[in-house]
This record gives sequence, C-alpha cells and structure tokens, in this order.
Amino acid sequence: MLLQEHIPVGTKTTMKIGGSARWYAELLTKADAEEAQRFAREKNVPLIVLGGGANTVFADGTIDALVVRIKADAVRIDGRNVVAEAGTILASLINTCAEHELDLSALTGIPGTVGGALFGNAGQGPKGTWLDSFVTSVTALVDGEWKTFSKDECDFRYRESAFKQMPDVVLWETNLIFPSRPETKIKADIERLIKRRFETQPHLKTAGSCFKAVGDGTPAWQLIEKAGLRGFKIGGVQVSEKHANFLLNVDKATFADVLAVTQKICEAVPQIEGIEMRLYGEDGKVVRS
Repeated sequence: MLLQEHIPVGTKTTMKIGGSARWYAELLTKADAEEAQRFAREKNVPLIVLGGGANTVFADGTIDALVVRIKADAVRIDGRNVVAEAGTILASLINTCAEHELDLSALTGIPGTVGGALFGNAGQGPKGTWLDSFVTSVTALVDGEWKTFSKDECDFRYRESAFKQMPDVVLWETNLIFPSRPETKIKADIERLIKRRFETQPHLKTAGSCFKAVGDGTPAWQLIEKAGLRGFKIGGVQVSEKHANFLLNVDKATFADVLAVTQKICEAVPQIEGIEMRLYGEDGKVVRS
C-alpha cells in the first residue's frame, strides 16, 4: 500500500466538492486492505472507502481520515457465475457480461464501482431491480478478518446493506449469477437505457440521486418538485431543473452549500426518510444520512 498525505479527494468525486484527505492510498491486493485497516486503527481515524466518486461529498478542509480507493478490478466468468472485484467499474461489468450473454442491463447508467454498488445496493427505484437480485455472496475485511457473507447475511434492502453498519469495512469481491439472454438483445436494452438516462438525468457535476424514495415508493423528485424546489439554489449548489433529485455544482460549490440545500429539502419535504449521498465532515464521519 502506497500511503500519501494531504491528497485532494474532492476532485476524485463526481460533484467535485471537498478538500484533502490527511492520508490516501490505493488498494491493489488483500494485503493492502489489511494494512489500510491496521493503519486507520493505529491512527484512530476513520477508514473511508471511495468507489467511483458518486454519492460522496467531502468537507472543504482536511478530512482527518484514511481515504482509500480499491483498484482491484478482476472479473472471472464461469458459465452464468461471475466473480467481480470491488474496484470493477459497474458499466464495464455490464458490458463484459453482455459479451458472455449474461444480463445485468437493468443496472445500466448507474455510475461507480461494484464495491460501491454493493455497499448501497444500487439499482432502480424501490420497486425495480437492485444489485442484490444477482448476488450470492460478498467477501469483505471486517475487524482485520476476511469473511464471506451469504446473500442473507448481507441484509440487502432498498439502498441499504449490512455493511453500512460495519465501521471500516472493506468490500473486496462478490459472487454473482446472471440470467442468460442473446448478446444482441442485452446490448439493445443497454443502449435504450443509456439514452433514457441521458434524456431524463443531468450529466454535469453531480453526486447522483440525493434522496431515497419514501416508504410507499413515491420518488423523492416528485415530492421535491411539488414543494416548489426544482431549480432551487444556495451558493453554488442547485437542485437540477432536469431531475429534482439531483444536486448540481453549478458555481464553485462548497460543502456548506450542499448541507444548506439538503437541509432545506428535508424541512420542506418531511416525508423524505434518508439521503443516499454520504456527506463526510472534516472528522471523517458522516454528517447526515
């Protein structure tokens, strides 16, 4: 593990907001992951695993934490069974599987890595398809020990998993099984879904969907729009005109701007139960979720 100090991490996120990590490292092997977890505990700081940089916003100062990015991205395919390492870009996995007539097209357009998708059980809305539909097990480093979790042990729910309750956990790889379809049909669906997302979602400096749907399945964007907050702006952060569940960095936005906009939305739409984005303060802890 090559440890670096005071590395800008805000630039590594899709919203491009935030300062520097006190320590930063990229993990290529399980030994790197073990060393990172030990180092964070020795220094008594949080270990933050950064996936593709979506759904993450850092405070503007120095983040007193070890921020790591998993670079292991091997994919092994045996029939309908796939083993994917956490650093694999989700879009790449979708395309690789399609070439083997394995269908993960339902997750087309979701940014980030396999590890991040597992952590937050990425997928469509509350009534749609989520990554856990295909998971059979997940291997993770917990308290210095490698453990393989069955699907049931992962406790996947809408935008949730058991891993969110495990401090300093490092997800390393997952076993998946996919349905089989002709490659031409899978790729046609991939192209259709990419076009739809391009037409309906912003592709500027954004962290992705901000708020979870409410318990009855109503999308957050509908409630935000109903509250008159489409296009609402504080500082450099604006609620997207194109899709009201996306926050945009439109003008040198700050972490304080993000907090102010999310607070305004939560006050205006009390039905909203949670934020999908992880907002990290300077102490390396999640500010609001």
